Amino acid sequence: MSTGQQIALPSVAVDRCEQLLKEFVSIRSVVGEPTTAHLWISARLREFGMTVEHYAVEGRKAPLVLGVLEGDGDGPGVMFDGHFDTVGANPADWSHDPWGADVVDGVLYGRGAVDSKGTDVAMLTAIEAIVKSGAPRSGPLYYMSDSDGEDSFRGSTLMTDLGVLDRIGTVFSAEATSNQGVEIAYPGISTWKITAIGRTAHPTEPEQGINAIGKMAKLVLAVERGELELPQGDSQWFGPRVTTNAIRTTPGGGWAIPGRCDAVLSILSPIGTTLSQTRDAINVFLRRLEQEDGEVRFELKVLPMGAGRLWLRPGEADPEHAGVKALTAAVEAVTGTPAEIRHFNGGWVDAAELMRPDARGFGVPAAITFGPGDFEQAHTVDEHIALADVAIAGNVYARAALELLS
Repeated sequence: MSTGQQIALPSVAVDRCEQLLKEFVSIRSVVGEPTTAHLWISARLREFGMTVEHYAVEGRKAPLVLGVLEGDGDGPGVMFDGHFDTVGANPADWSHDPWGADVVDGVLYGRGAVDSKGTDVAMLTAIEAIVKSGAPRSGPLYYMSDSDGEDSFRGSTLMTDLGVLDRIGTVFSAEATSNQGVEIAYPGISTWKITAIGRTAHPTEPEQGINAIGKMAKLVLAVERGELELPQGDSQWFGPRVTTNAIRTTPGGGWAIPGRCDAVLSILSPIGTTLSQTRDAINVFLRRLEQEDGEVRFELKVLPMGAGRLWLRPGEADPEHAGVKALTAAVEAVTGTPAEIRHFNGGWVDAAELMRPDARGFGVPAAITFGPGDFEQAHTVDEHIALADVAIAGNVYARAALELLS
């Protein structure tokens, strides 16, 4: 960033963040429910001079919001990627109204304060500061906000269809990283249903049956012992992981030895792996268990992840990418503390799907997650965020984005 741009860039104020976040959190926007949150966002973007469009999201009552502010040239643009939907909340469990946006000692309480309305407001104030600076911009500035960021992540698909992917070099994704984490690596996520097939019998004659629950128990224990060998991929940040998420029998109870039992496995896969490789690895594991047992048969099925996907693809940005460098420099300049480049701790963000591997396997445009607040607050009772941290994130975003657009 040039000296002139540094001088011209207004500082994001805490009271401005408080004003916006109180308004935003007060609008209930639980995923799948009707809401006016998209109208509030659209009004703010138009105030900043952005052109705003809404795109219907299948199965949702609220649309995706896309704002764009064209630049002075045709250089690579910057996209701020947020989501205005939240998980639900039971007011009886809270000490504050989940949609009351109460502020106590500089801390705002409310559903979505951390995930991810606090970061959304930081992004909005960053755009406001950039516009007020009057600094020239070499490429477009986008703001996208999903209405289904808590489940199906359709935003990335829409952005690809709209051609936005070809106009941006960096995507800043809205999730809490305590204003220190610059998160650039995202695992692929796939979910698999495994069915153990035994033989039903009357419980007074268990020797006539093959209890599928017992057979599935052997599989679960083998998974826990690390016997499911998954493809390792190419990531420097993490390896594959597997979790057993559910067990179900068919029939579901009753006076019978169960002949079928289902288990659901969630698998996190690093870059350099494919869905078919994961399937092959699971099949090798199942065939070995069948051979060792001699009675059971296992069937395998991938469970779709929604929005037409069979899985959520892995992706990683280059640690030397201009967006990573601009954001880490801005973090240190604003906070006085070096940023930590690391992998994303929250599972997945839809910006990861925007990345396409380059010749070295790194994803472009670079999807980078950063934001205020403690990630452990997401989805919790009495979710809260320090307003000063929201302002810090706004200043970081403004510096980083303007550097990339200079």
